Amino acid sequence: MKPTTFILAALCLGLPVHAADLELKSGVPIYLAANEPEPIRRAVRDLQRDLRAVLGADSPVISRLEPAAIVVLGPGTGHDTLRHSAVKGRESHGVFVRGPHIVLQGGDTRGAIYAIYTFSQRFLGVPPLWFWASWEPARKSSVQVSAGTQLLFPTPYVRWRAWFPNDEDLLTPWRARSAENYEAFLETMLRLKLNTLEGAMMDSSSFDEPYRAGRQTRLARDRGLAVTGHHIYIFGSSYNNWNLYWKKIRRLDPPALTIANVSALEDFWRYHIETGLKEKLETIWLIGFRGNRDIPFWETFPDAPAGDAERARVIQDMMTRQVALLKKVAENPAPAMRVTLYWENSDFFAQGLLRTPNEPSLILTFVAARRDHFPAPDVRGYRNDANRPIGYYMNFQFTSSGAHLAQAEGPWKMERNFRMVNAISGRPLEFSVVNAGNIREFLLELSANARMMWDFDGFKADAFLAEFCAQYFGPDRAARVAALYRDFFTSYWNQKKPDLPGFERQYLFQDMRYARAVELLLAQLPKGRDPNPLTDRAMETGGRYFRIAPEDNGATSQLEAIQRGTTASVDKLTRVTAAADSLLPALPLQGREFFNDNLRVQARFLLELNRVLQSVAHAVDVLPDKTEAVASLRRAERAANAMRAALSEAEHGRFTGWYEGDRLFGLEKMRQTIARTIEGLGGGLFPGQ
Repeated sequence: MKPTTFILAALCLGLPVHAADLELKSGVPIYLAANEPEPIRRAVRDLQRDLRAVLGADSPVISRLEPAAIVVLGPGTGHDTLRHSAVKGRESHGVFVRGPHIVLQGGDTRGAIYAIYTFSQRFLGVPPLWFWASWEPARKSSVQVSAGTQLLFPTPYVRWRAWFPNDEDLLTPWRARSAENYEAFLETMLRLKLNTLEGAMMDSSSFDEPYRAGRQTRLARDRGLAVTGHHIYIFGSSYNNWNLYWKKIRRLDPPALTIANVSALEDFWRYHIETGLKEKLETIWLIGFRGNRDIPFWETFPDAPAGDAERARVIQDMMTRQVALLKKVAENPAPAMRVTLYWENSDFFAQGLLRTPNEPSLILTFVAARRDHFPAPDVRGYRNDANRPIGYYMNFQFTSSGAHLAQAEGPWKMERNFRMVNAISGRPLEFSVVNAGNIREFLLELSANARMMWDFDGFKADAFLAEFCAQYFGPDRAARVAALYRDFFTSYWNQKKPDLPGFERQYLFQDMRYARAVELLLAQLPKGRDPNPLTDRAMETGGRYFRIAPEDNGATSQLEAIQRGTTASVDKLTRVTAAADSLLPALPLQGREFFNDNLRVQARFLLELNRVLQSVAHAVDVLPDKTEAVASLRRAERAANAMRAALSEAEHGRFTGWYEGDRLFGLEKMRQTIARTIEGLGGGLFPGQ
């Protein structure tokens, strides 16, 4: 990570600099005090793995300081003469030379972890995304460290920096293959200097014994990450576990899940708070009141009121109860808390119907607009007095209408989102989170977000992209790869003109929108031609699926707009894929697989997806000419097959079979539906044809 506003100096604070450079040889020992906590020990084990991969031998962990050792200094290790006085404060860290030692010092536990991974990246050539990039570190006979090395990183800009892995249809079956796969993304979070995992505290197995968090939560804790609930998981709970709790923990018949039965709700919530405390989780406690999945509470609770004002009052009353309960159980007058202003909460807050508890430790977490990726009206209309902590939650994907198999928003749009919210906040953002369930498709965007949340003032998307490309694809070709990434992101069809200043790509037609549009168009074909067949109703989770504005595309109908938009994208992506094909063999061998997986494959997939939608829209448009419609559907069929072939290129090594879990995009279903529709229109192939 390149320090921008970070301190980077050879001479600092009058500390002595020894003239002799260090040479770390095979088997170099790592000093670690016996009292350092488990999260630091886990990071040291990762460092041992990295040293073994680079230098070819095991590096022992020692508890007595020896010359020519790597020295890990957590907050309570001692050895004040080795410490750097500039490493102080939350998550600060440094990598520097003291005599015969390379010192990896943290201002606290996470700071020490970040120092370890910083050393691994800078001196061993193991970048944060090594696991996902299929990266093999270069073997060396020794590692040279300049005597003047002093890399110093102060406290980050945003206090809580989170990922929310959601919609994990590809990730979940792949993670189940091995413990290494299961834990890989937690290590990656820390290598990127994130600090919070968002999700549920419990899984179904948690209720097999009292006060036990779920596997992922416990691993996050053991790695040194804080945890917080997603916006449906109050205090980390899920109403899907309501019956499990009452039967297995309380040994009672489950009471009715109703608003009136608030004592049972408080009992359920109290247990989750107690579990978090007993499991020693570092928690930003989520409050709020929603349904048993990503739905409003009135779709779950049978005694919910019907009016907006009454519903907002229920949410408000429940949050007041939750704050009082948390303070009492945690015995803390100001616990770290947050509320997510999503969907109905966002609407009620914008209308002035919902007031959140007036607590100085309660973070108001605003959310990007539903189904799209820009600040919603509630945050745009909010004026903070700079006393309330503010957070922001941005999706890099959505369950049914956003990016899923190909990244779409890009680092520039991410930067614009967070800068808008930060400006409204009037103080540094307290909390940030991005949603990227399957992770692998969104590695560039996730990396950009992590960097920005640490170094908000110094971050510039273009500079970040140039550095990212130099790191993973070599400095000689970095500019060409960076330009190709930009061309890829700008190839997306903007189906509606922006209505916010500075958001040139405010509305995008991401791959899940293509998939849903193709489904509806294929269903329309047996019914006959309809120039506007895509019903753009408000969906079950708010927002609009398609947002196609024909007039913004110089068209008079949806079908015409689709064909115009996809034609333009096909032209752009044809150029991107040709350039990627040409550039691939010119890249260093180390970065080729990652370039192919993260850019070239995604561009080819998106190119063929545009051809599918274009051809299916044309098939509807030419009705009642079934012959021409079938010919167009055959083009769609070929393009859908080419989509799968493109994705297959990214299935290699540990990622073999990565796309077998696909159920949300539904590529195989799309291919089958196209074939059935051809048959239904009388276009089945004859034997031998």
